[in-house]
Amino acid sequence: MTSATIPLRRLCGGVGAIAALVAGCVEPGLEADIDADIDADIEARPYHCPVWQCGFNSAEVNGRSIRELNLDGLANADGVRMIGFIAPAGLFGNYRLDFAGDELIARNAGGKVLRGNQLVGATILVKKPGLLSLPLPITIIDYQEIDGWAAGAGKVPAYAMLYLDLESLLGVRNVCNGDLLDVLTTAATVLGGETYDLDAKTVEPGRDRWLTIACAGSAAAKMRLMNYGPHGDFDGDGHPASVAQRQATLKMITADYCGHGDSYTGNHIPLQWENSGGTVVSPGPWGLPEAIWGPGGALCLDATRLDDADVACPLPACDAFTLDDGEWATFVPD
Repeated sequence: MTSATIPLRRLCGGVGAIAALVAGCVEPGLEADIDADIDADIEARPYHCPVWQCGFNSAEVNGRSIRELNLDGLANADGVRMIGFIAPAGLFGNYRLDFAGDELIARNAGGKVLRGNQLVGATILVKKPGLLSLPLPITIIDYQEIDGWAAGAGKVPAYAMLYLDLESLLGVRNVCNGDLLDVLTTAATVLGGETYDLDAKTVEPGRDRWLTIACAGSAAAKMRLMNYGPHGDFDGDGHPASVAQRQATLKMITADYCGHGDSYTGNHIPLQWENSGGTVVSPGPWGLPEAIWGPGGALCLDATRLDDADVACPLPACDAFTLDDGEWATFVPD
């Protein structure tokens, strides 16, 4: 069953405040109508793009205030902090939220670990500024494993997470709501021990007790799908991509030509790419060469993704550059 057609009864049969709210505000017999409306919305997407390719604007590294959490309760840049974790119904033993590599887990003092589908029904409690100290429950209502985009990348864990929003149709909202029309979509993956500066579009490595919730279509999620995550087996010998390689990837996806954090792209702008290792290659035929990319942005520039882009820095043409000079080469389809 795809996330686009998860019956509402599954959500209502869950536990916690979110499930209780939805169960109380949706009349019997309306479940099929809501499912049909969601399916129709997805079919009506003007760009006919899968959730894990679209979602957020790729000019954004990530989105929304609940994008990173500290396991010890420190506030993120938006003042959001985690204050608790509730295991799925029927499980006892004082579980605590954690991560293993780039997936969510929960563990208790006895050493038992919950992961994947075992986390469905669990609730993460957070506090946001200005809410009179009321806890906001985020409930995990689905889990899937999606295909990575890189050769040898394997499956990527993905989660559907909802929180209370009384102004929305169902009384809940997906933590990844950008362009996603289905509130129940499994649309978030996780990058453990690392966060990202959304303005500078840079990597902040070595943040051991932090996790990033990377939403489908965002640059951080695409980087993860490309097997450039901080815990991926990038070289086939168990080593992840370097920080410089990850930052080059973020700059490339967001079209940060000058490396100063400014994106010269927009929603759903097509792009082709090829990395230096040959593990991520778009299907041809190739369009016009755009740029060669390193951790500081574009090393050279022949074309722009937006026709009217006024790039604010001088960059040489790419005649004297090859993919060996950088991490990525990009092309703009004709």
